Amino acid sequence: MSLPRIAACLLALLTTGAAGAAPTEYVSYAADFDQFEARTRDMPAEARVAAFRREFDRIRPGLYADSNPQRLDRRILRSLEEFPALRPAFRSVEQRFGEALSEAEAHFRTLFPDFSSPLPIILAHELGVRDGGSDFVAGRKVMLFGADMIAKLHNDDSLRPFLEHELFHLEHARHFADCEQFWCLLWQEGLATYAASTMTAGASDHQLLLDQPRPVRGPTDQHWKEALCTVATQFDGTDEAAAGAAFTGAQNASDLPPRFGYYVGLRVAAEAARQRSLPALARLDNEHAHAVVADALSALLAEAGASCPGPAAIVPVTRSASRPM
Repeated sequence: MSLPRIAACLLALLTTGAAGAAPTEYVSYAADFDQFEARTRDMPAEARVAAFRREFDRIRPGLYADSNPQRLDRRILRSLEEFPALRPAFRSVEQRFGEALSEAEAHFRTLFPDFSSPLPIILAHELGVRDGGSDFVAGRKVMLFGADMIAKLHNDDSLRPFLEHELFHLEHARHFADCEQFWCLLWQEGLATYAASTMTAGASDHQLLLDQPRPVRGPTDQHWKEALCTVATQFDGTDEAAAGAAFTGAQNASDLPPRFGYYVGLRVAAEAARQRSLPALARLDNEHAHAVVADALSALLAEAGASCPGPAAIVPVTRSASRPM
């Protein structure tokens, strides 16, 4: 194990433990990508990608995997070619991430004192795939943070709210299981966004991730009734295209911006928080959460004077296999 990775592990083990909470297992492979790029920049493209695969298959098997090998090779090559311009911000993230993670966990425990990450945490160059989220590496579920995307999106005062958003997903998953219906994503992402807003007083939309790929709040507010009715219509549905339009950067056929579901989910969570504390909301299982989310959305529909009907309070929950967060 290289010195940067040893230092990262020691930092996590020494600083993230709290009374009653296990220390977080944290390791960084960010420096390995940095060093590889510098060492191989004069190699022909095909040989460089092959060398990259051999190197990281040795360092951490499964860290870079894709069901489409050609797509993975393209991502590797593009990331290596683009890295020199990203290097200063990337190194800044690598240097501050371990301490930032420790501080975020300590702050997170002011609301969730028993929190302990159920997953090991990895920082790596994620080839543009993610800034953060859970996934599988060689069959083991882990929490992956992308130093490259963090360098582009969160190398500022948004880093701690972003980390606390992701930590909340880990805490929430102790009580609320992944499920296939639209409302499940609405609740998972909306409540995580609300948690970040609660833990960062006066949080900006940038700190709450509501400015990617373009501002979300303003355009959604301009079409608020449409946004609420879209969510109400899809609430118990399982249409992947509808979920993609609401929670990813996919283009929306309506006037609503990409990822508008995060903002609607935030407003739903804030409405639900009128009756329950954030820790109490986080402890709701799927069946109890469904009624709470449905009631909160119905209250927002009534407040907005929307003409569409609210969702049913009681509907069977269709669970799915655990998905990346």
